[in-house]
Amino acid sequence: MFLIQLRYFQYILSISIALGFLLDNTQLITAAFVGIVLTWVAEMLSAQFEITSEKYLVILIVLLLSFSSVIALSYLEMMNMNVLFIALLIFSLTFFLFQQDVNIYKIGNVFFVLAVSFLVNGFLGSQEFFDNINLISILFVTLLTLKTLATYLNIQFSNFQFYFNFFAVVVVLGGISSFYTFETLDIILASITVGLLTTLLNFLFIKIRFEYELTSSLSSQIFIFDYLVAFIISIYAVDALNILNGLF
Repeated sequence: MFLIQLRYFQYILSISIALGFLLDNTQLITAAFVGIVLTWVAEMLSAQFEITSEKYLVILIVLLLSFSSVIALSYLEMMNMNVLFIALLIFSLTFFLFQQDVNIYKIGNVFFVLAVSFLVNGFLGSQEFFDNINLISILFVTLLTLKTLATYLNIQFSNFQFYFNFFAVVVVLGGISSFYTFETLDIILASITVGLLTTLLNFLFIKIRFEYELTSSLSSQIFIFDYLVAFIISIYAVDALNILNGLF
């Protein structure tokens, strides 16, 4: 039931992104993106820890740590984000050392989810994101529509899924970016790079999920938002590497 509620929440937040774009409300769009990432974190950890036990506190703490990068950018602009990130990892390690029934595999998975969500949430609150917020919003909603349609047509469960995941990003990013004043070479490089990273990250998320001890099967909606979160992370990675200065 908890996972179903999270899924509905993800769709509501996705609709909020579309409404924010139509209303030209950047605050709504940013809040929706951060909410989608945090919901994804909660959903990932719920397959790792039993939410009906005291481990619910673990999920809450990880969510707060993940959201701390947004708070730091909003109220503590002079704080060094790298120092904050390292401090959070040390705090998390110390915290988990005193937790019972938490093995090294769970700690590693939690660290991975925390690191990814912390960095991406920091990106969602940065000026680089606001400079491209409309483009990223259009790309997100378009990919959500295509991925939802492909999942219900069973493309997700065929051998064609990896090609679809890659070319969906390439075609959508390349096609929509062509309406902007970007250089053609920048569009091509960005489309291929983001497409590759999205496909690889999406595959990584699925591999991690199948190793969760509380996961017996994966619903088709999981593939949709794993893919979309992988896309957001890929956008951040391309921006952080500064290899595509003409687009991101």
